[in-house]
Amino acid sequence: MSAKRTRGERLPSPSSTEEEDPQIKRFDRCPVLIGKNVDLSSFTFDAPSFHIEDLFVAMGWVGILTLDDKVYPSLVKNFYKKMIFSPGTEITCFLKNKRIKITRDLICSLLRLESGGISLYTTKTIPHIEEEYDPIAACCRVTGKHFDASTRLSTNQLTLTCRVLHNIIAHIIVPRKGHHDEVNHYDVFLLDSILLGRKLDFPYIMIQHMNSVLSGSRPKALPYGMILTKVFEHFGVSVLNTTALVPKATDTINTLTLKRMKIFKENGQWVAKSKGFDDESGPSTLPFEGEDMDADEDAPPPSPPRPRSHQPSCSTSGINEDQFNLLSGRIDSLTSTVDGMQLAVNDLHNTATTIQATVDGIQATVGGLQSSVDGITSMLHALHSYLGTDFPPPPPPEIYHLYQYSFKLHVSVFFALVFLNYQCIQILVNVLIITFCLCQKGENNMCDVIICDVM
Repeated sequence: MSAKRTRGERLPSPSSTEEEDPQIKRFDRCPVLIGKNVDLSSFTFDAPSFHIEDLFVAMGWVGILTLDDKVYPSLVKNFYKKMIFSPGTEITCFLKNKRIKITRDLICSLLRLESGGISLYTTKTIPHIEEEYDPIAACCRVTGKHFDASTRLSTNQLTLTCRVLHNIIAHIIVPRKGHHDEVNHYDVFLLDSILLGRKLDFPYIMIQHMNSVLSGSRPKALPYGMILTKVFEHFGVSVLNTTALVPKATDTINTLTLKRMKIFKENGQWVAKSKGFDDESGPSTLPFEGEDMDADEDAPPPSPPRPRSHQPSCSTSGINEDQFNLLSGRIDSLTSTVDGMQLAVNDLHNTATTIQATVDGIQATVGGLQSSVDGITSMLHALHSYLGTDFPPPPPPEIYHLYQYSFKLHVSVFFALVFLNYQCIQILVNVLIITFCLCQKGENNMCDVIICDVM
């Protein structure tokens, strides 16, 4: 039975477990969500009515929106494979011999965020906080209409500002894969908090969202690619021979994104040209600076919320709208799948390029070694020729023995001559001594003869 991964518990043998445990292998099939960034200046100068920069400055989240870094998908996947979630809202991981510890303080430091705020994350239930939060009032604020809290909202029911905010939430704050037409309860809570300036703890949201990927049985995507790149750089994780993905122009949310969202400016007003609007209410518009979005004296008073079972049946336009939304969602899902396949193909191509470069390097090294061996062989041949020319070869063994005998004979003769010379010298010395003595005796006799003659 394969080992099962639980929260806060490390597997006994990570190397073998990754090969056997399908709970770990599932991350290999998940695409990495690179993330997007927001061109705040584009909204400030071209669409000031949306107040995007002011809203996120009030939240203290500007550092999240302006992040624009490359992403290393293989490192992100390995991180999610090995990460351990601690109950104290911390994530630890050993990656390339580096111990990584993600805390709320670290995220605030890397992204230049303000610490503190409400710590709340949920995926299925209506958010509940100690301070007053009215889900019905929140739905009214984000849609401009009255809806029941249990109503399943879609993006085309949101105000224009909330549509842009929801796009930012779905790609940056709590990234997820697939189409982003559905607005869940937590999205409504986030939208309402941004509109009201209700402080939220983003590091807590991020860590809990990552943990939901870890605890999910079938994760669709791995979020926070750019933020994890900042974390890897902070801990000095090596990115050598690792493929990097650079954000594209479409990864920036700006006024061009509004056009892709079918939001255009006509007669000084931003108007949603998308389909599916109520014929009585007309298309959603965004008022000018200083105008109140809810202050429409000519508009009829909103009707109280009705249960879903008593709502009127959909018209033909509504059916067409649902069909179009379904088709659009499927197209977005196919686009995401194609993007994931393209990333996989790019990874394979880069891997093949790296292998080819390694093989070329090995071949070059072998060629260098062969050249060195050839050079040494040439030097040995030259040395052999030199020794054969200037130094005669050694004599045969019988001549060598003759040389030894001749040498011994010469030595014997030499010592014999030395001995004979020594004997001759001794004889010569004795002769000289005798001669000297005789000479001395003869001189004395001559003196005696001379004295006798004088007398």
